[in-house]
Amino acid sequence: MSDPLVLLGEVRTALLPNSGGLAAREASALLSLLPGQGVRVRERPLALAISPSSAVGVDCRLASTKETRAIGTVAVHAILVGGRVAQSSACATVVRAADKNRRPWSHYLTQVGTLEVWHRITEDIPAALDLTESFLGSSSATTLDLGSISDRLLTRVRTDRRLDQDPPVRSSATRLRWAARVAPPLGGNVRQRPKLSLRLDDETTRSVQIIVPTARDLGSVQRFCEDLAVHDWLLTVLGSALSETDRGLSDRDSTAQLAPLLEQLVHLWMPGAHTSPKLGELWDGLEEKPGFTRQWTAQVGQLRDRLAVATLEALRSSKISTIQW
Repeated sequence: MSDPLVLLGEVRTALLPNSGGLAAREASALLSLLPGQGVRVRERPLALAISPSSAVGVDCRLASTKETRAIGTVAVHAILVGGRVAQSSACATVVRAADKNRRPWSHYLTQVGTLEVWHRITEDIPAALDLTESFLGSSSATTLDLGSISDRLLTRVRTDRRLDQDPPVRSSATRLRWAARVAPPLGGNVRQRPKLSLRLDDETTRSVQIIVPTARDLGSVQRFCEDLAVHDWLLTVLGSALSETDRGLSDRDSTAQLAPLLEQLVHLWMPGAHTSPKLGELWDGLEEKPGFTRQWTAQVGQLRDRLAVATLEALRSSKISTIQW
């Protein structure tokens, strides 16, 4: 097989619709999606469960031009973080086809998560850049749609009959699309540091471009993006809840709305806890700008202050009512 041109992926993140968090055994049972294949489980420093990957066959245009048609499979798996946050992650490695003839599906099924481009494309470096920009900027239903693949698996997990569908927090799902490629040599030398570009497309959609020094580093990118998606989702949910209480958009008491966030989600903030050391410095860049943890710390402080004020107001009202009685 030829070297990867680019890795393309999408991560969907949402709250697990259950009144309580799942223990390791329950998480493993929920994510046992393929008979005979085990679920990867970690307990430290934060509970993490990852289902086995399944293959979804695709035959479509990879970008907006007809010369980038690809055939192969997309690998997709489900994740549960802290027994509370559910994710689905779809990923495909794009390579040049060995020849221009289409092969039987048995050939593609032996290479789970690989898409072969079998029409004419340019040289590797320009092609990788073009495919990255086209994928992240595409909204066409006729091109590769990892979002639908990822969303289907997330829906399957979140509608499992073992869940009581009574989450303590109301929240929306977020979507993180990503593309990764190898940096071209600089002056004949391999670049030593990975680079990341993060864009907020709208309230729930993010686009990420990652450049890594070598092809070996591409294997760590998907796990990093899943970790990034969780923390972006936490920021989004907390920020949205605070904004709702600011504008009085919720029909619930502010204490009843904010307290479950503090109880159920705040402890899940651990940037880089499950990221490979090879890409750990990408978190350093995110901490510097835009400042993920600074923003999170400010939001959590605001959350605690509002709950404290609401508690004092409730005590004050109770005291006044008692005196009047």
